[in-house]
Amino acid sequence: KYLFCLMFTGMLCLSLFQLEAQSARKVNKGLYKSAASYEVQVLGVGQDGTKVFRIWSYDKTVEAAINKAKRDAVAACLFSGLPGSGQTNQTPAICKSGDEETHEAFFQEFFAYPDKKGNGGAYLRFVNRTTDEPPSGKYRVQMKGGYKIAIDVQVLYNNLRSYMEEKGIVKKLGHGF
Repeated sequence: KYLFCLMFTGMLCLSLFQLEAQSARKVNKGLYKSAASYEVQVLGVGQDGTKVFRIWSYDKTVEAAINKAKRDAVAACLFSGLPGSGQTNQTPAICKSGDEETHEAFFQEFFAYPDKKGNGGAYLRFVNRTTDEPPSGKYRVQMKGGYKIAIDVQVLYNNLRSYMEEKGIVKKLGHGF
């Protein structure tokens, strides 16, 4: 009887822990600002005012993953910054910590996915794919529940920063001098 109670208690604890981990994973997956849902690899230096990098993203279909990768590329520039590479220095995030909560309504609209008519969030103005080909080979991995893809993007970093300044989300670079 003691052994049964011990096993039952252990199973209950494990199942609760597993449910908690799954709900946390679902929350992270849905957040545009969550660095846990994408990976960034800087490729080199782009034209003045741009950043060129490869972004890995996850979703149920390849097309959905491509759309998510574009959104994640802009989110990386805004909220987490870009890592350095052998050719480039680390790029700091445009927004300060907490800006995404302070201006939550703005970012919800800014990061809205495109609808069937092609209307989408403003983030699409600041990101371009460097190729029109769908990802293939090692840049398209089928996983349980979807695909992990990588696309090369160019983000109009200076234009994105100027837009955030115009909207009052971040202070101008010369502010305070």
